[in-house]
Amino acid sequence: MARTIFTRDITLQLSHGCIATILLTTVCLLPACGRTEPLAVASGNAGASPEGVVTVTVLSADPKASTLTVKGKGLPVPDKDDTEVLKVGQGDALTGYAGRQIRGELTKSDGAWRLENIWPADPVLVAATVDATHEVGSDLVELGRKAYRDVGDTLPAFALYNQNGEIVRPTSFRGRRLVINFIFTRCTNGNMCPANSQRMVDLQRKVKEAKIDNVTFVTISFDPEHDTPGVLRQYAGDLGMDLANFQLLTGPAAEMKVVLQEFGILVKQENGTLVHSMATLIVSPEGRITYRKEGELWTVNEFFDRLTPPTPEAKS
Repeated sequence: MARTIFTRDITLQLSHGCIATILLTTVCLLPACGRTEPLAVASGNAGASPEGVVTVTVLSADPKASTLTVKGKGLPVPDKDDTEVLKVGQGDALTGYAGRQIRGELTKSDGAWRLENIWPADPVLVAATVDATHEVGSDLVELGRKAYRDVGDTLPAFALYNQNGEIVRPTSFRGRRLVINFIFTRCTNGNMCPANSQRMVDLQRKVKEAKIDNVTFVTISFDPEHDTPGVLRQYAGDLGMDLANFQLLTGPAAEMKVVLQEFGILVKQENGTLVHSMATLIVSPEGRITYRKEGELWTVNEFFDRLTPPTPEAKS
């Protein structure tokens, strides 16, 4: 079972010699993933991937059975046409991978072959995340000693995967106001990530009830080791997020590292713990940060008031 403890005055080193101190930071002892280790070689198939990692094409998905029908080399018990039905997480079955390439880890649990830790593997998408890592890294150099992007700054030029395994960039949101927060799905401290996610859901509902349009909610994970697009899809469903205007983003570890530095989110993992800060932002339709609240203690009304259009009387 995961445990959470608190610590104060945690100082982390940022790039370019900048130092930041977190006054109240969560240290989360991560739970075991609950899966077996990838098998070195699948029995009965000499062509299996030596490390249990395969790249396959998804032919179809069955969300009710939580399976994907895939085709490719290295499958454990393939049909003559190199296809096989594999168990996957429910979020992975819902993600919409049909007709696309994915990469995942083959495991065997309770006599059934599973594909886990699934990521998009289309070369074009993979190249997009690599290019974005270089671009965001260059942005960090230009920031110099400025620790992170604050009110008045534009969003960094990221290219991350959403809960559907699609590439999302800041330009994808151009013309819409954004509310952005940062979490990781394995967090078990009820006052931190779970509470922040629930407030995002409550804010989304309140905005919808008030018929305020042009707002998109964005949650960025800082745990790429675990939070794949499928995991985020499952997380969204569990919390009742309306994905019509909610995007949950993740990406390769290298890109997440520089993206989080740009946003000023401090994350350090060592000895099974995650130490992290939190922030929630509002971004204008032009892509500029207009409001930034540090820490986990923000309210729905605080952000709702800033998203509510001023009345004619207020304008005058």
